[in-house]
Amino acid sequence: MANPEALNIMLLSGDYSKIQAAAMLTVMGASYDKPVKIFVSMEALPAFHKDPAIAGTISQGPVAQKIVESGADSFIDLFRQAKEFGQVTIYACSLVMDLYHWQTDDLVDIVDTTLGIAGFLSAVEGEPTYTM
Repeated sequence: MANPEALNIMLLSGDYSKIQAAAMLTVMGASYDKPVKIFVSMEALPAFHKDPAIAGTISQGPVAQKIVESGADSFIDLFRQAKEFGQVTIYACSLVMDLYHWQTDDLVDIVDTTLGIAGFLSAVEGEPTYTM
């Protein structure tokens, strides 16, 4: 059943600032008891890889560089906090996983499972969904 209070994000960009913004929105949503589902695909997925050499390939503009330099919580830390606050599910795109020959174990532990785009759209049908 669709939940109009849900927060759903399709995270596609490999830009640090957009991923950080998605993490901040997720923390806020979870802290207000909103169920949050995040579909991580395309250029965003490498940011969730355990290997720092792969995760570090995402782009960092001036604001992202300031965030990193300041020692503020990373988007991974924020997503982890959000999962502690409430109902947050993070899906890795099965297509991109197949393209890179990655397994779920290759990703940081905050990723719950893999899912295709059709599965994600079915899971969030009738609920507000945002693309970043």
